[in-house]
Amino acid sequence: MDVFIAARQAGSDGEVTGVDMTDEQLTNARRLAAWDGDPGARFERGYIEDAPVPDGWADLVISNGVINLCDDKAAVFREIARILKPGGRMTISDIVTESQLTDAIVCDVDLWASCIGGAMQEDDYRRAIEDAGLGVVKLQENPEYHFISDSAQGATETFGVKSVSVLAAKS
Repeated sequence: MDVFIAARQAGSDGEVTGVDMTDEQLTNARRLAAWDGDPGARFERGYIEDAPVPDGWADLVISNGVINLCDDKAAVFREIARILKPGGRMTISDIVTESQLTDAIVCDVDLWASCIGGAMQEDDYRRAIEDAGLGVVKLQENPEYHFISDSAQGATETFGVKSVSVLAAKS
C-alpha cells in the first residue's frame, strides 16, 4: 500500500520501487499495480539489505515495520545510505527496545513474528543509522501502537519494546 501512496505523491515524473523477497507479495503487488494502472509503481524481488536499485537513485526511502525483522540492521541502514541521493531522506516506522533483549526472547519464533524478537535496543539502532552516514533528524515514539499477544505485552513491559518513527537524512 505504501508504494501506491508514494507513487501518487511522486506524480507522473516520479518513480517508486517496492522491494519484497517473496514471490507471493510481488505477484499481489504487480496485480494491483496493473489493475490500478499506475506506471510510476514497480515491484522488484530483493532484500532490503541488497536493494535492486542503483547507487544514489532515491530521494526517499520508506519502511513500515520491516527492519526489525532483519538480522543485520546495520547492513540495512548502509544499503539505505547507498541508494539515497545526497540530501535524500529515510522515513521509517519500526520496533525498538529500551533495554537489551534476552537470548530467550531473541530466539522465540513467536516473538519474532510479533516483531519483537528482532527489535534492536534504541541507542544501538540510532547509532547504526548514524554509522551508515545518515543524520537522525527526528526520532519519536508512537504511543498509540499496542501489541496484542500476552507474550508481546510482557516483553513490552519488561524491556520497553515500542514503536518509533525515524526521519534521517543523507548529507
